[in-house]
Amino acid sequence: MNSLISIPTNSTFATVLEGLLDAVLISDIQGEVLYTNLSAQKICNQLNLTHLKNHAIWSICELLKSYTDRSLILESELTIAEIQYRIRVQWLNAQAEAEARDNRLIVRFENQQHSLRCTAMVESHNFGLTHRETEVWELKRQGKSRRDIADQLFISIDTVKKHLANIKIKREAHFN
Repeated sequence: MNSLISIPTNSTFATVLEGLLDAVLISDIQGEVLYTNLSAQKICNQLNLTHLKNHAIWSICELLKSYTDRSLILESELTIAEIQYRIRVQWLNAQAEAEARDNRLIVRFENQQHSLRCTAMVESHNFGLTHRETEVWELKRQGKSRRDIADQLFISIDTVKKHLANIKIKREAHFN
């Protein structure tokens, strides 16, 4: 990666960027990749990406550049190596003064499967689900069919149905 943005590895900013679950890439307005955290480096390596103009992601960046509202965040979805990502593109510094604009873009890649798993874990806690119900709920939140859940957890479809019925009761009790 071309490291035009110099971020000291011991800085708080670098620590925050590396600690994020999202992959983070910073680009200039010509599409040159200036910085990537470790997660984004892996994605860039998978895509053989050194310049955003060489990828569909650039169309989102181009669209963002066409708007005058610098607080705007544009989103899209992209599948990379069978993993679904939500892509968010925004200006690195939306509050930059008009005459001294920061013309760098930040591109974030959110792993949708991981996000759904985390959401399911929080919901599991909130609904008071058992360990097995949590496993079933995580897979259901990922859009898996009853058959897929049964196959993955080595249980019968009837057992999956029973768990889903219990989950429904616990969810309804939580919201009432």
